Amino acid sequence: MKSDLVGMKSDLVLELFISNEEKALNFFRCIRWSNGVYCPECGSYDVYKRGYVYNKRVRRYSCNECGNNFTDFSETIFANKHLPLGEMFYIILNQDKKSVNQLSKELGHKWESIDRLSKEFKEYLEKNTKDPVLSGKNRN
Repeated sequence: MKSDLVGMKSDLVLELFISNEEKALNFFRCIRWSNGVYCPECGSYDVYKRGYVYNKRVRRYSCNECGNNFTDFSETIFANKHLPLGEMFYIILNQDKKSVNQLSKELGHKWESIDRLSKEFKEYLEKNTKDPVLSGKNRN
């Protein structure tokens, strides 16, 4: 009985707080490409869509200027990650509120995977933010 409740609770967490992948990717694209899709290599906006990565919804692009191939995630912290974007958002939002073990159980992934991602996200945020709270500066 307790096992059923844990499963229901985990499913409820995912349903309430992790949007479906398509919505998460659309949200990400709205932020990443707010001024239009451009080549991360040369900055050109002369790019075209080349389908999707491995039957997922992550779009592929090619640059007509320099020939660079890239995706929605190229040169972001989400590049080369195998978890769904909604789950990665969930980890980022909860990494300081929940333990790695709790996140692992809720998401149904190995503890090691969640731990590695959480550490990568924290390191990235510390290096790439001007916010003293996120960067770890001015701590007592």
